[in-house]
Amino acid sequence: MRSFFVKNFGCKVNQYEGELVAVALEAAGYRRSSELSDADVIVINTCVVTHRGERDALRWIRKAMRERKDGAIVGIIGCLPSLKSVDAVDFQGRYKDFLKYLGINAPSITPYQHRARPFLKVQEGCNFRCSYCIVPRVRGRSRSRPLDEIIGEAILLRDSGYEEIVITGTQVGDWGKEWGADLTVLLEELLKIQGVRYRLSSILPLHVTDRLIELMGSHLDRIAPHLHISLQSASDRILAMMRRPYRLKEFDAIIRKLVDSIPNIAIGTDIIVGFPTETEQDYEATRAYIQSSPICHIHVFEYSRRPGTEAEKWPPVPQHIRKKRVKELINIAHRKKVDYISGFIGKVLHVIVEKQVDTSIFQGTSENYIRVRFEGKGLRHGKIYPVEITDLDDITAVGEVSQEL
Repeated sequence: MRSFFVKNFGCKVNQYEGELVAVALEAAGYRRSSELSDADVIVINTCVVTHRGERDALRWIRKAMRERKDGAIVGIIGCLPSLKSVDAVDFQGRYKDFLKYLGINAPSITPYQHRARPFLKVQEGCNFRCSYCIVPRVRGRSRSRPLDEIIGEAILLRDSGYEEIVITGTQVGDWGKEWGADLTVLLEELLKIQGVRYRLSSILPLHVTDRLIELMGSHLDRIAPHLHISLQSASDRILAMMRRPYRLKEFDAIIRKLVDSIPNIAIGTDIIVGFPTETEQDYEATRAYIQSSPICHIHVFEYSRRPGTEAEKWPPVPQHIRKKRVKELINIAHRKKVDYISGFIGKVLHVIVEKQVDTSIFQGTSENYIRVRFEGKGLRHGKIYPVEITDLDDITAVGEVSQEL
């Protein structure tokens, strides 16, 4: 039997599209291989949002070309082909075109994925033009998937046994703009499908509307109390240079409203450190806000210069200063996460099983995005169980299946 190997990089949209390729190849009679050198078809699904992401993808492409067996096809999909050409590979372009190149029909939906919490892409592309971001260039303008197609895929995933679905897109909050709808319209339709917990992926502050907050607050068992809302900087001067469509006051008002309206909500964010011209005052504004805000999951990124962006031409912050600031914010982020998770000791969370660690030890993710390691017997992968939290191991909650079960 012919085999294939897929290496995915980057965002949830990329992961979703990589899974569509895998599903199509399996339907065509290929088996998934864990070894690149064993595969007849090698797929490198690339990301170029940061220099590091691009570098890692290029490293894997070179590895594929070096280690592939005779006659194996190497295909490059994802965002890299929209940015630059790679020599000697067999194919580079969109994932649908790659499947056509192989003579395989591209599926529009995937009824299963090789993870406990499958992704459901509802939109792709971005109409914003942030000065540092290459995404609009490589993903194009915002396009929403039709509602009936999304609902059909959600039903298939539910019927395949999945109990949590992660709603994803380049700009999830832009869904439905083409026909005068918004994200809450989509959520209301998805909530009609019983037996599924939904989780929203990264979203912009301006897309967190009063109606969305109301919907989340009134469906705590169906919509995970967790939002990742990108901030990037707490300096209004830097936000203006970044061309972000909000300022700190607006962002903070939304965060406070979420905390007041949704019990135990987990709020995550992204911070870019060392953006061109970032002063000590700019950085201190970000550090102080992160320290004092109710945000509990913080991804800290060192600014990465990307070709063709407006910010590429601006004076950089010296690397040693960037590194120092990144280290300080990572330490703050760690302490805040520990503090947040500690507050759930003695409480019951609803955890989806993602991994079996030992005979009776499992690991998974709670509704408020806490990683949990817990004891239980006869638990099934992808199922949600009530877990009483008894301890903390760094940033992992520890517990056991609750007597609620």
